[in-house]
Amino acid sequence: MEWVWGVVGSLILVAGLVAVLYFSRMRSITSRVGSFECHLRAADSPRWYEGYACYGADRLDWFPVASLVLRPRFSWQRGEIEILRTGSRTSRHTQRELVDATVSGGGRVFHLVVMREAYSGLRSWLESAPPTPASFQ
Repeated sequence: MEWVWGVVGSLILVAGLVAVLYFSRMRSITSRVGSFECHLRAADSPRWYEGYACYGADRLDWFPVASLVLRPRFSWQRGEIEILRTGSRTSRHTQRELVDATVSGGGRVFHLVVMREAYSGLRSWLESAPPTPASFQ
């Protein structure tokens, strides 16, 4: 019977470590400057994935919520992203205005759903030039 308690204790410890890793990862992603909630679907897939996108100086990284991996699932260079078309919808849960954008990047087509404010930020980021060392002097 003691081995049962040992197994149960080990399972609880592993579950606790996984939970700590997951919440640390999510806090790290969502607390970055330039991160925003972004649902993503590949054009050839019916499934939507919940995640967060983060701006970098020269790339946009997308991290899925349901993962323990620290690297982004998708990463696009600023110059390879192109917004093909957009549409509007309203969230059933929050009643906030959302933008559904069809985006080409890295040789694939994706559908992104973001809040209107995040879409405005994405457009501005795409249209601006990346910072250069000379601009900091």
